[in-house]
Amino acid sequence: MAKEFTYTADGEQIREWAETEDEAIERARTALDEHGIDLDSEAIREHIEIVPSPNRIKSGAEGVFDERRRRAGERAAQELIEDGMDVGLGTGSTTAWTVAEIGRLLREGELEDVRGVATSLQSHELAKETGIPLVTLDAVTELDITVDGADQYSENEPTVIKGGGGAHAREKVIDAMADELVITTDEEKATDPLDYPVPVEVMPDAREVVAEWVREAGGEPDLRMAERKDGPVFTANGNLVLDCDFGGLDDAAGRAQELDGIPGVLDHGIFLDMVDAVYLGTEEDVDTITF
Repeated sequence: MAKEFTYTADGEQIREWAETEDEAIERARTALDEHGIDLDSEAIREHIEIVPSPNRIKSGAEGVFDERRRRAGERAAQELIEDGMDVGLGTGSTTAWTVAEIGRLLREGELEDVRGVATSLQSHELAKETGIPLVTLDAVTELDITVDGADQYSENEPTVIKGGGGAHAREKVIDAMADELVITTDEEKATDPLDYPVPVEVMPDAREVVAEWVREAGGEPDLRMAERKDGPVFTANGNLVLDCDFGGLDDAAGRAQELDGIPGVLDHGIFLDMVDAVYLGTEEDVDTITF
């Protein structure tokens, strides 16, 4: 998690973030000097909060600090999470704000006895750093709620495409365990019909034959390659990911059934009829879609 300084002066909000508290203090002091405001280090520290680190999330600073995503993620935590809940903690730039806000509410005593189950290593590390007590997936059999992200969602049906982070097999288990699944996202990810390439997790030795079966089904598979090392991306399960472009999912249920039936496929990114609500960050507020 990173650190962010927030201060309001003469109706103007000053925000500065950095990876460490010391760096955040220095940046805050520079910004305050530009506004003619004198605060010592201790006073600055009182205005610093834990926030998601853009260096750990694939969308980077532009995505993480998108005000729409921040607003949706924080609002979901404030309105949906209650004392004593077991919560699935999703993955992505918007849900990272939900994780950070749950941690803040716990630290300040506004929430009590909340436990989290992380959908990925990313959300596990975010939760740990912000102070959310964690339990392992095999320690629970059901969850009160999961708040997760999506690569694309439908405004007309409770189906999303996930897997841009390669954690969709674990995410699907945790999302399905929850009494309620809420997606936090922004308005740009709405599409009907869904047309985002479907991530398909495959056994490494079955990559070629699965790719051929996907082509026969009308898709174009593309092996996902790593960005910061040579070679392909491997999931936490030790598998590969094929991003399969079908041009559009006019029949999401039928496509999901086809992919479920391919030997060598562990799971795919079509989360069919699973979503109960979408918290949608807009330029001014948060809209809610319920199914």
